[in-house]
Parts: sequence; C-alpha cells; structure tokens
Amino acid sequence: MSTIILVEDEQDIMTIMVEVLEMDGHKVKAFCEADSAWNHIQHNGFDADLLITDLRMPGSIDGLQLVHRLHDLLPQIPVVVASGFHAAAERLDDHHVHWLNKPFSLDQLQAICQKLTSH
Repeated sequence: MSTIILVEDEQDIMTIMVEVLEMDGHKVKAFCEADSAWNHIQHNGFDADLLITDLRMPGSIDGLQLVHRLHDLLPQIPVVVASGFHAAAERLDDHHVHWLNKPFSLDQLQAICQKLTSH
C-alpha cells in the first residue's frame, strides 16, 4: 500500500480526491495548506511515496515553495502538481514533477497515482 501526501485548499476537491485514492488502496495524509504539509514533513520526514499539491493556496508558503523545499531535501520524490495555474510550470521543470491540469478527471488522477506509486 502506498502513502500519498495531498495538499489541496478546496475542501470539496480534497474530500473527493481522498475518497478516490483510498478506494484505490492508497493511504492519504491530507492537508489544506502547504504550511501544514511542510510542518508534517519537517517533524516526521517525508513518510509517503508521493506528494500531490495544488500551487495557489493560503498560508506563508504555496505549493511551488513546498515542492522546492521537498526536492531540496529529497530530489527523487515524485510530485504531482494538480493546478489550473500554469505560469509556474517553467519553475518546476523537473522529471520528478508531473502536471495534472485542473479540471482533471478522476480517471486521470487514478492513472497518474498508479503510475507513480507502483513499485
């Protein structure tokens, strides 16, 4: 079973994503802003197989900064950026960063998570 850290500030989207990922057999640790996810990572290490994050969200850091901080520590960790905001794409030009453009289908979410968490 893989573990996914999910960071999404829109509660309805987060709830649906958690339900779908858990139905697929993933354990999901969900956070509503990047600050909480980063605090979790700092205190527990990156205790997951995959990070899924939105880019724009409230707090002192956004999804872009979260990805950079994580990859400064663990550059090999795969990340899915689930966002409709594409201006940051060139700042996340990394083969460990995968884009899931909003709006996305649940099938697209399931497929990318399956691909990135299958060991």
